[in-house]
Amino acid sequence: MSNPTDPTNPGHPACSSNPANPTSAASLVQKAKALGATLAVERAEKLLHYLDAMLALNEQINLTAVRDREAAVVLHALDGLAFAQSGLHPRHVLDLGSGNGFPGVCIAAMHPGASVVLMDKTGKKVRAIGTCLMTAKFDAVETVHMDAAQAPALRVDLRHAFDVVAARAVAKPEVLAELADPLVRPGGHLVLWLEDNANAPERLGSFRRENLISYDLPEPAARRRALGCWKKRQ
Repeated sequence: MSNPTDPTNPGHPACSSNPANPTSAASLVQKAKALGATLAVERAEKLLHYLDAMLALNEQINLTAVRDREAAVVLHALDGLAFAQSGLHPRHVLDLGSGNGFPGVCIAAMHPGASVVLMDKTGKKVRAIGTCLMTAKFDAVETVHMDAAQAPALRVDLRHAFDVVAARAVAKPEVLAELADPLVRPGGHLVLWLEDNANAPERLGSFRRENLISYDLPEPAARRRALGCWKKRQ
């Protein structure tokens, strides 16, 4: 699935830069802090290794419209790290329709004790992100080649297995809530990345909105974004 409001699509102007000082692990830690995210330097290094591996594979497989590394730091790494705005500390996370692995790898970087599943229905993308995970030596992150709509029937172990299902630029909130419902445990959360002015209903099926938080991404891809957090009834 794709979403025309994806902030990383080529129509966004701030996707090209060539800074003299590319973002290092230490500087990513500081940039993450500005978004309320606590990130250890070694985890920031893993995240950048993953990003660089993904951008290298992007020359062969279409994983992102963002070719510039510094714009990708903002639009993929920092945007994913904005998960910290939710205030959640998950143990079992599903990145639904993961595509290039973001935001799931960001959640894994911030929460090294959590298990994270990156699920996508496109096999070549799943194989690509698996390669990137091995390159970056990410642990406790699993890739699953599966359509989320079929996952509860094909993998019984995934039913109500996650305390957080996250999704970014995949589909409308109503569609995502329907897909997530059989995968999120009672009392768990659905966390969605949204455009700042996007519709964020109070109720999405069995989920009720707890938070809708706006945040700003920095240059060279500055824009205002939102993170919606819905809790599933117990």
